[in-house]
Amino acid sequence: MEISNQKRSKRIKQTFNIIGIAIVLIGLAFLWLKLDTAVLITAGVFAIYVGISQFANLCYVSFSTNNGKILIRYYPIISLLKKEYESVEFAHQSLVNFQIERSMGFADLSIAIKTKRGIAEYPSISLAAMSKDEIEQISLTLSEIRKNNRKG
Repeated sequence: MEISNQKRSKRIKQTFNIIGIAIVLIGLAFLWLKLDTAVLITAGVFAIYVGISQFANLCYVSFSTNNGKILIRYYPIISLLKKEYESVEFAHQSLVNFQIERSMGFADLSIAIKTKRGIAEYPSISLAAMSKDEIEQISLTLSEIRKNNRKG
């Protein structure tokens, strides 16, 4: 099974860019009109806009369960500094537990796996840019894999 929020990620990135350009153009118009206070307010709005987008940590996520392995690739959609893929890969049998934490409209996936040295937890993965249906599909798939691990 493969789940990806590629189309949604592109729309989020396009929307972010269009709104950002609009704010900058408004600021330039205020600058041209020599409305200094309005320029400062616009600069503040732009800084807050970029800050909120960084805080939201919206990620492109690709989730796959093919070939007996779980592979999750992800990277920030809107990033000022980091643009590298991160990935999590492990065998189905290694999955011990997972949790999807929801707060303030955001969702994060935490995964715990069995290793030779004990239980290891991956850093949480932001699912905030995924639809509720995509998040539910991931949850159901991981639940099924975990259930099968407990049987065997």
